[in-house]
Amino acid sequence: MEPGRFQAQGEVRPTGVAVVRVSGELDYDGVTVLEDAVRSVRALGGHRLLLDLSGLTFMDSSGVNALLKARQETLVTGGWMRIAGPQPPVLKVIELVGLDQAIPLYSSVGEALES
Repeated sequence: MEPGRFQAQGEVRPTGVAVVRVSGELDYDGVTVLEDAVRSVRALGGHRLLLDLSGLTFMDSSGVNALLKARQETLVTGGWMRIAGPQPPVLKVIELVGLDQAIPLYSSVGEALES
């Protein structure tokens, strides 16, 4: 993988929770990749969405908007969305724009799945 290149991979757990692991830098160029990953887990029945941001090193306003869009689409289908493991630079952006007020944050995937 190229340094900074954005990637997203999703899976639906037996519990029905869709976990999408993202890595790299989420900017305008990565939004479509994230949307495709979220769409694919939804097609498999994952309407409870957990985004694992532990591999994400950067996120700009395009990424923030993509997360808000994913949250809205999840709520429309009767599900929920959580964020796990944001690294300090990404966490700073999340807190700066107040995204942590709209989407619950957890320090790890395990913690998010247990709650």
